[in-house]
Amino acid sequence: MLPAFANICQAIQLSTKEWKNWYSSKKPEPEEAQLPGEWETKCEEPLRKMIILRCFRPDRVIFAVKNYILASLKSQEFITSKATQIQDIYKDSAHDTPIIVVLTQGVDPTDMIEKFGEENEVKINSISLGKGQSDKALKSLQKDAEEGNWFFLSNCHLSVSLLPELEQRLDEICVNNQYEKSFRLIMSASPTENFPISLLQRSVKMTMEPPRGIKPNMTRLYRNIGATFTQVDKEQAFRKAIFGLCWFHTLLLERKKFKSLGWNSNYPFNDSDWQVCADTLANEMGRYKEGQPIPGYNKKAPIPWQAITYLIAKANYGGRVTDDRDIRLIDVYASEIFNDELIMPERWRPGVDMDPKY
Repeated sequence: MLPAFANICQAIQLSTKEWKNWYSSKKPEPEEAQLPGEWETKCEEPLRKMIILRCFRPDRVIFAVKNYILASLKSQEFITSKATQIQDIYKDSAHDTPIIVVLTQGVDPTDMIEKFGEENEVKINSISLGKGQSDKALKSLQKDAEEGNWFFLSNCHLSVSLLPELEQRLDEICVNNQYEKSFRLIMSASPTENFPISLLQRSVKMTMEPPRGIKPNMTRLYRNIGATFTQVDKEQAFRKAIFGLCWFHTLLLERKKFKSLGWNSNYPFNDSDWQVCADTLANEMGRYKEGQPIPGYNKKAPIPWQAITYLIAKANYGGRVTDDRDIRLIDVYASEIFNDELIMPERWRPGVDMDPKY
């Protein structure tokens, strides 16, 4: 035994109640509470306390490690998970170095790529591989290379047999200088053993996984929104409705990490579900068409929350759900979020301290 922990077994036997109160404490949690008796002094070094915590409460070790890193490095940067951004890997790509996005459940990179293309003022042509798309994909590759566009080839795992020919065509384009410098080939695929090794080795790869935690997930959704806020008649209400939709989507994703305690079945909720519901909100609140609101919409007209709740909870997200209790749960979430309280007037005054009663 390490000298620092000499006689700890005898101390635990003599003060069982105090040790039990320590490892079962809720406020503060065990990693922040003082150890019983003289052991708080003996374990002033954080690592020693974490060793004891590991024996009693292994579920709290991660939190203790985060606290230790934060106290040592004085920065949230080292304990906050960050979603992978295409901006970070774009610098390493080139006309002959494709970008491969490895797909994971719950994430669709299409919106992120399109938004990044808009920021760089580059035209993006996209094709989803499948039956009958091979010839079209090869022709588009040649055309986009000559015009300097970005070519986004999604779901490559559905047509792996095409990829060797695609790589050969890319080599021919590069050798014959039939490309503009702005040309990029971006591909997305689910993990598969049949993906060509040579294409993987020459590419820049990134994995898109939904970040863990409510705040990172909501931040990711807001980052991919783009100019959605300017599209509707009821703009202020729509901003708040989008926040409610981000909150709703994040809750559904976060429950999945609890497995059978979160959902009775595994449901593939993804960003496409969120985008469809965002379009639904925009339509119900009066989307602009070429600068004009949809006829029949009125800024003072009540928002049809019942229809919105049905379309989101029953038609879109609910369309994936098969278990009766899971359907009830989604209905409860939707009815609690999508109502008039979501768009109630602000309880703060710009430039003035918040009213204490709120």
